[in-house]
Amino acid sequence: MATTTSSRIERLERELEFRAWVRNQRFLEALSDDELLAWASAGKYPERPEPPRGMSRIDKMEREELRKLWKQDEQRYAGRTGEELAFFALHGHWPERACDSECVNAREHEGEIRGDIGGENVR
Repeated sequence: MATTTSSRIERLERELEFRAWVRNQRFLEALSDDELLAWASAGKYPERPEPPRGMSRIDKMEREELRKLWKQDEQRYAGRTGEELAFFALHGHWPERACDSECVNAREHEGEIRGDIGGENVR
């Protein structure tokens, strides 16, 4: 009985994580480039409501397709530190890849990054 209860709880937790991911993707998709940059560089969370249902491409996708994208995202970010996540948010690539000409704007803003990302205080 305990195993059944514990596996049920695990399934419910995964479902909650999936739904939170979908909601977050819908929100991120609605943000402007300026809002994304402000969030990445200064940790300033955009003050805006969630987009209405049906306005996002996410709303038109099948559940299995969404689950596949969610699993890909989980794999992409698994094991990354808060500092690595902050670097990725600012540069668009992981720290192990050298910056190139596409990172010029990010380098200008690198000293501005602040906030708590992944449980670590990032500057």
